[in-house]
Amino acid sequence: MFVVVLWIVFSILVGLLASSKGRSGFLFFFLALILSPVIGLIIALVMPKNNELVEARAIETGGMRKCPSCAELVKSEAKICKHCQSDLNTHPIP
Repeated sequence: MFVVVLWIVFSILVGLLASSKGRSGFLFFFLALILSPVIGLIIALVMPKNNELVEARAIETGGMRKCPSCAELVKSEAKICKHCQSDLNTHPIP
């Protein structure tokens, strides 16, 4: 019984890891549940981040915004872009 509980807990953790990388957490949870949490973890670690989805989530939460000059993510409170040194005060926050 303890092994089954650990299997489910580790499968949930694999799903959370995949979700944080912009992948389907629900799909990875079931993949880990059916195959093995270890196999699911390996696949989730090897798969690259879905940068567009991760950036969209960061912008939606309000913690980040895109620099209008270089299109890199910067903190919403930033006054100067850390990537291109553009003045962000001249551009209003969308």
